[in-house]
Amino acid sequence: MTSLSKKQFFIAVSACLILSACGGGSSDTGTGSTSTGTGSTSTGTGSTSTGTGSTSTGTGSTSTGTGSTSTGTGSTSTGTGSNGSGGTSSGGTGGTSGSSSPQGSVAPSTGWANVKMGGGGYVPGVIYHPTVANLRYARTDVAGVYRWDNGNSKWTALTDGFGRPDGSNEGAESMAVDPTNANKVYMTTSMSVSYGNGRFYYSSNQGNTWNYVNLPFPVGSNDQGRAIGERLMVDPNLPSTLFYASRTAGLWKSTNYGMNWSQVTSLSPYVMTTNDISGSTSGSPIGVEFVTFDTTVPTTGFTPTGSATKTIYIGIAPDYKGLAGLSSYLYKSTDGGATWAAVSTPSVVTSAIGSNQVHIPHLARAADGMFYVPFTTGAGPASGAPSFLYKFDGNNWTQLISSASGYYGGIGGLSVQGTGTSTKIAFGVSGTWGDGTWVQIVMRSADGGQTWAEIGRSGDSNGSHNYHDASGTTSAASPSYWGWVDDLKIDPFNANHVSYVVGGGVWSTTEAFSTPTPHWTFDVNGIEEMVNLAMMAPPPGASYILASGQGDTGIYVHTSLTAAATRSPNLGTSPLWGGGNGTGIDMAWNKPSYIAAVGTIATSKGAYSTDSGVTWTNFLTLPPSASAAGDESKVAVTADGSNVIWAVAGKVPYYTTDNGASWTATNLPTPVVAYHIAADRKNPLKVYAYEHGGNWWYPSNSGKFYYSTNGGHTFTASSQTWGPNGNNVTDLAVNPFAEGDVWLADANNLWHSVDSGVTWTKLTAMATVGVEYTNVHGAIKVALGVPAAGSSYSAAVYLVGTINGTDGVYRSDDRGVTWVRIDDDNHRYGGVSRIVADTSVYGRVFMAGRGMIYNY
Repeated sequence: MTSLSKKQFFIAVSACLILSACGGGSSDTGTGSTSTGTGSTSTGTGSTSTGTGSTSTGTGSTSTGTGSTSTGTGSTSTGTGSNGSGGTSSGGTGGTSGSSSPQGSVAPSTGWANVKMGGGGYVPGVIYHPTVANLRYARTDVAGVYRWDNGNSKWTALTDGFGRPDGSNEGAESMAVDPTNANKVYMTTSMSVSYGNGRFYYSSNQGNTWNYVNLPFPVGSNDQGRAIGERLMVDPNLPSTLFYASRTAGLWKSTNYGMNWSQVTSLSPYVMTTNDISGSTSGSPIGVEFVTFDTTVPTTGFTPTGSATKTIYIGIAPDYKGLAGLSSYLYKSTDGGATWAAVSTPSVVTSAIGSNQVHIPHLARAADGMFYVPFTTGAGPASGAPSFLYKFDGNNWTQLISSASGYYGGIGGLSVQGTGTSTKIAFGVSGTWGDGTWVQIVMRSADGGQTWAEIGRSGDSNGSHNYHDASGTTSAASPSYWGWVDDLKIDPFNANHVSYVVGGGVWSTTEAFSTPTPHWTFDVNGIEEMVNLAMMAPPPGASYILASGQGDTGIYVHTSLTAAATRSPNLGTSPLWGGGNGTGIDMAWNKPSYIAAVGTIATSKGAYSTDSGVTWTNFLTLPPSASAAGDESKVAVTADGSNVIWAVAGKVPYYTTDNGASWTATNLPTPVVAYHIAADRKNPLKVYAYEHGGNWWYPSNSGKFYYSTNGGHTFTASSQTWGPNGNNVTDLAVNPFAEGDVWLADANNLWHSVDSGVTWTKLTAMATVGVEYTNVHGAIKVALGVPAAGSSYSAAVYLVGTINGTDGVYRSDDRGVTWVRIDDDNHRYGGVSRIVADTSVYGRVFMAGRGMIYNY
């Protein structure tokens, strides 16, 4: 997976949240005890905290009936037919010109599910509970955390109740369990150090519900080195004590279950400055890398001493080592963290790797007290060579592996089980053992590191060690799902059960030490982490249900919602694109078998299909605006398929009438950022473009709307203008059942035009509100689908926005006069970033959040 593309996307998605906060929270990184407020998030019960530091899960009404309308805060409506005063339009008559509205079947809004993909994103860490069999957690960099449901053989998402204000906390940098209490689990969140200080979440019911306190230092779940650790650890002998290895401010300690944190100044009081952070040689600050307690926690019969564990080890990255004036990459305390002493590491490591690149990504302790220590080049993901594996008894180092052994990659994940010469060791490698082919492998030793064997190789479909089965997921034909073997765990209850992480999910086997050729399965049932960048729903009668563009993995056409997509220019033995970001997709409404898709893999890519996505052909040429660009872009196809308009971010849009054999520039002005672009579904000559004017830091650039009556060749500007807002909090949609019926979300309100955008009516039901350090916008996404039977308007309108102070997903069946909320406080997915409506099934929508979601 490509780290950069995912990271860039999430920075963009969070810009309206974080940048409006001028840093995203408290900048306090002092050395004293700190607690900056508590709050709660419920993923199972819908509880809400409105105090300082709280996670808002919605203070307004939740309505599950049909025809009801939210009229205030705190109310709940479950009946049918009620009406309220929220959502009155200040105009907006008409809008049915040329309508031909089918009557679709009904999707009751009683449940939510993911559109099946299977993984699709990096899972930097898997955490096993040491004393409870089959209890394990997975943390992702941008899509929440999961708990394994052993009875149903699937992962259960634990953060779906996080809403738009909490979107940047969908990534967990570290997780920890309480070895003495199976119900307690902790995590630290925030996707990037650049977002400001992070949060510490705690749960007493295995993650079904969460509370949090604000941390006095930043964390970065999607920054470099995100598989390092674990950074957060609970003292097994005194579980009220937690330590945290921070990226920018050294080591931290809590003595009251994480409610308050103090910097461990006996290691170093140094806190990185802004210049320190921006100048990090790893691309992101790494700081202190892990915390490991020198104590044994057996799977059965463990009794904590009630006193703090005396001996603790921590890893120090080169950036903090230099800035804080520390002398080693490994430190040890023998008094519970009160004082620290440098541990000398093998000089051959520094000589081979270089002092500015030595990292210890993990420290694994065997039951006999022997430590197994990897040294690798860089912080990862996918650390490189040279690298080494040593064992360390607290005083002496013994080398087990080195790059000179004929192994060419960097050691990533590492796990051990057992004692002495029968210790079982498994680790992941970003390379191969002997042939130098750049694929990811897993090595094992059953004799304490005396001999080694390769037991897994990913991404090598022709190799003799390829025993990986990804059937049922999009990974089955997509090697882009492999890579980044930076965490690996041996099940403490079953050494043959080994899991390792990759850029697309988790691979697991139950045969790790029982056979020379273990069978691996893609262990992602329930994990959905695709970063959606585009969605499109075809007209009734099409041979597919949905088409989508995803970050890192490209374009997909979905013929089922419960089985992984198989139609894509990115899949197959000879993929047309081979991955990359799929940023735009559209079809010809009158012949939906014609689909056009655009994206980027270093440079722009464009392709079309004439058979509903079964086969694909690259556009013969690229427009000048896209030929050298790797920027996000959008595409629109006129209703008859005769024109394809390609709008590259920051460039003049072009159109083609011959599948890319030639391209002609439109007369649209160069946008500050990008255009939203849409084709009228009734009139093939009409195309619409909305230039949102940039973000709030472009105050001189107003949002503008343009309409075309000649297939997108030339455009005319509307006299209406809007304030500038970001691409991710604005939208443009057309009513597929009425000509010239256009809807626009300008971040604060919905706007409606029934004359192709010449004039506009503002709807006033929605409003932007401030929550904690950010704004929750009134209207960020809009979609139109098949209307309800007997509806007075030709389409059902769906809004992602805020009405009566409650952010959510809303539906209107009367052209925006009244609204009903269709999501709930347990299904908010970190904030919905995209929505399209089904044109065949009334009430069904497809949303981008934690992967792609639909209601049923």
